[in-house]
Amino acid sequence: MKGNDVSERSKTKGGETILLVEDQVEVGDVAEDMLDTLGYKVLRAADANAAIEIIAQHDDIDLMLTDIVMPGSMNGADLAHKVMEETGLKAVLVTGYADKAIPSEQFQQFDVILKPYRMDELEKFIRAALDGS
Repeated sequence: MKGNDVSERSKTKGGETILLVEDQVEVGDVAEDMLDTLGYKVLRAADANAAIEIIAQHDDIDLMLTDIVMPGSMNGADLAHKVMEETGLKAVLVTGYADKAIPSEQFQQFDVILKPYRMDELEKFIRAALDGS
């Protein structure tokens, strides 16, 4: 998992816009609260299709934080691949199912944070992705 290689250092906090893709409202609320506390602007989507629509409407999104397991025909890894190929948008994946949620070759291509996560873990992964660490 690439996340194990994430640097401990954290640069300037917040200010960027993060697209949070989470189908469970309560989980999304907690994640949004954490991101807000860290100083990020948050846009929300409940599934891959909604995320794609939001990305098409906003040119100020800096990072996508997406759950891997979602309803619909596209999981979070598929969404991240599509978005990265089409827009270059960086992505961090989230899962409560460790590496069983997606094929291992996909799991190695992304930073993946495991649920439940603490705010400091979330900050570390977000900053590393945004800063290219």
